[in-house]
Amino acid sequence: MNAMKTTLLAGLLLIAGIINAHAADVTITVNGRVVAQPCTVSTPPAAVALGDLFAADFSQAGSSSGWYPVTLGLTNCPVGTSSVTATFTGVADDTGYYQNQGDALNLQLELQDTNGNNLNNGNSTTVHVDGSTQSASLSLQVRALSVNGNAQQGSIQATINVTYTYS
Repeated sequence: MNAMKTTLLAGLLLIAGIINAHAADVTITVNGRVVAQPCTVSTPPAAVALGDLFAADFSQAGSSSGWYPVTLGLTNCPVGTSSVTATFTGVADDTGYYQNQGDALNLQLELQDTNGNNLNNGNSTTVHVDGSTQSASLSLQVRALSVNGNAQQGSIQATINVTYTYS
């Protein structure tokens, strides 16, 4: 008799669970993008050698070195890619310029396009892709700068990352 009560109780509990089961609506969200295929970056990591600069030349606020050219090249851009936007990022100091991560004090690094537009951290520039060669070139310039003057001797180093987007 106890076995029958146990079986009956188990069956009733099973049915009660089924009765209380609810159907739930499910939403499937699919996201994605169709983007332009990237060009080939033809410039190896660009290293700019500023050479030896004299601390005395950076004693006054706003003093700077000469400009050093940097050219970034892109080739094999797919047909239909008409422009490339380069966005520049790196460690900025409180002046807004790229922070010198070497041990020379009171020096920053300034990056511009050849039209004189500053390319500080987060800034971008866009260039046209030549349809006949399917290539693009970004002509840039960089220099050491002492916003506040009183530069102290030591090494100069900064890393500026470039991220390309295509359209």
